[in-house]
Amino acid sequence: MMENLINQLIKAALAAVNPFNSIQNRLRLDGENLVIEDRVINLTDRDIRCVAVGKASVPMARSIHELLGDRISQGLVVTKYDHLMDVRFPANWETIESAHPVPDELSLAAGDRVWELLADCTEQTLVLACISGGASSLVVAPRDWNALNELLTSPPTAEISQDTQQLIRSALSSQSIDITAVNIAQNISLPALQAIGTALLGCGLSIELINAVRSRIDRLKGGGLVARVGKGKVIGLILSDVIGDPIGSIASGLTNHQNADNIFVGNNLQACKAIEQTIDEEGEYTAQIVMTNLQGEARVRGVEIAQKIITEPSRTVLIYGGETTVNLPKDCTGIGGRNTELGLAAAIELAKKNVPAWVITLATDGTDGPTDAAGATVNERTNDRALALGLDAQSALDLHDSYSFFRQLGDLHIIGATGTNVADITIAIRP
Repeated sequence: MMENLINQLIKAALAAVNPFNSIQNRLRLDGENLVIEDRVINLTDRDIRCVAVGKASVPMARSIHELLGDRISQGLVVTKYDHLMDVRFPANWETIESAHPVPDELSLAAGDRVWELLADCTEQTLVLACISGGASSLVVAPRDWNALNELLTSPPTAEISQDTQQLIRSALSSQSIDITAVNIAQNISLPALQAIGTALLGCGLSIELINAVRSRIDRLKGGGLVARVGKGKVIGLILSDVIGDPIGSIASGLTNHQNADNIFVGNNLQACKAIEQTIDEEGEYTAQIVMTNLQGEARVRGVEIAQKIITEPSRTVLIYGGETTVNLPKDCTGIGGRNTELGLAAAIELAKKNVPAWVITLATDGTDGPTDAAGATVNERTNDRALALGLDAQSALDLHDSYSFFRQLGDLHIIGATGTNVADITIAIRP
């Protein structure tokens, strides 16, 4: 029965932030006018282009195409590998799959294509920019080495601290990249971008601070996409995967510019509210959204959530939204992600107290870190089941090998690419 409830809650959360439906609900055609909530844009003689980038770009682009059809002169969809899902677009649309969370050659190609697509915009151009999480890695258009040099030599700020500057220097040095020996006018190389990205992602920095770096060294980020459009009009349709929905951090601020009209089509709070509503309608539990700004080290938050749920009365559901981090040691060989790591820490804590409780973790995009799992389900018996199989939960946690641990137990959520991305959700249940 608990398994059915958990599946029902996951389904409700993902349905609430389905980007195809969200766009359909916010945009409509009224004759020659495109109506977007309270905005009206006359489409007569408009050159309409669609740029959809991120893990949710396919359903977002599909929704735009279904609405506008042949009115769109050019379209470009960039998403993560295996996220295209055999969807076919018309000949005037191009699709690219590239790498996440660290860019690859196709990420560079995608950046070039976005740059080229927006090269000849005029006052009659309307760009519908469908933005979702993951775009920071999927689309890269590096600035020249001078931009990186300025980032490293400028006085530290709250966004880019001295520690972050030193981390980047060390990352470059580890790949034998000497910034003093490069042609400063050339673009930052892919190996340098990969080294920087890997270091930032593994040190426990929040996505806001990571994207602050990305915005400084990329021509499209930090509002660069909008600047490229020039006198044309940009409508940003934003599916937020960042706590608090800051335009400057979502996809490294591709549309963070005064000349863009940004509209949110989904966020973490919507998914959490859908879980709360489902629990209320089900009628047997009392639900509470504890927070939608869960941050910090995943294993620490896992312990805290486990400790809190066991103090709650029976028939209680606690809902958390946000995005934790994992601070990885050098040469880490474990396989996992922030959601499975949080779940493993919670499982260890629940076992200590031996109080009936469940903790469910979910990456709403369907992929937790570099794995094919969205998260895991644990309870107070998880550790005992592991011991019976000869598995050591604490060792797996220390090695950051949570995915391997849960795979052997059969407790992973393998749901595939969901077509959406609004950060993570953790559900704690006291039966």
